[in-house]
Amino acid sequence: MDDVHQLQTAAKGANRPAEQVSPAEDPLPEPETVRVEPLPSAPEARVKRQEAASVRASGHLPERGTRYALISGLLMGVLVALVTIVLVLVNAGLFNEAHRQVARDALTVRVALLLAAIYGITWLVALIVAFIGGLILGRIAVRRRLGFLAGAVGGIVYSLLLWPTSFIPAYPGNLTGTATLDAGTAILEVLWCLLWGLGGALVCLAGTWVASARHPHYRDR
Repeated sequence: MDDVHQLQTAAKGANRPAEQVSPAEDPLPEPETVRVEPLPSAPEARVKRQEAASVRASGHLPERGTRYALISGLLMGVLVALVTIVLVLVNAGLFNEAHRQVARDALTVRVALLLAAIYGITWLVALIVAFIGGLILGRIAVRRRLGFLAGAVGGIVYSLLLWPTSFIPAYPGNLTGTATLDAGTAILEVLWCLLWGLGGALVCLAGTWVASARHPHYRDR
């Protein structure tokens, strides 16, 4: 009888639902969910790359600089000096007439206006050359202080190149006669060098300022 009772109990246990067979077992843990970040679209990725490039560019300026500034200043000074000498030699007749009138203290208005026009053209050429030189230097070296340096060098070189012409007796540009080498002449030449250097530095700095206005190094400040 005991064997029959055990067989009936085992059969009842087999007919029970699966969830009632082992109610004491722990439920299976739920799978962990992984959050997937969406990839940025192409325009957003391009903007981020441009911003990163701008940050890198703002912190790194071109290595070249001082040598280019010195060479630019030298070229600008030589160019403006050559233009000035050519204008004087081309208008030698006018300058000789002005020299005679100055000697008699009878300078006419017509001659004075023509001389003013020639000197005005010379100064205009100097301004244009210095400004264009600043633009080019601003594209190459970016640093604005180098534009100031180049303009100062150009003005000093221009003044030094024209100084020897004041000692040439036949040079038409000497309206008041040839100069003498003394302390007063040397002091006057130093003052002219400083004035021309300051003027060239400011004009060239303006050109460098315009050329580097959109550069990240100055735009982000």
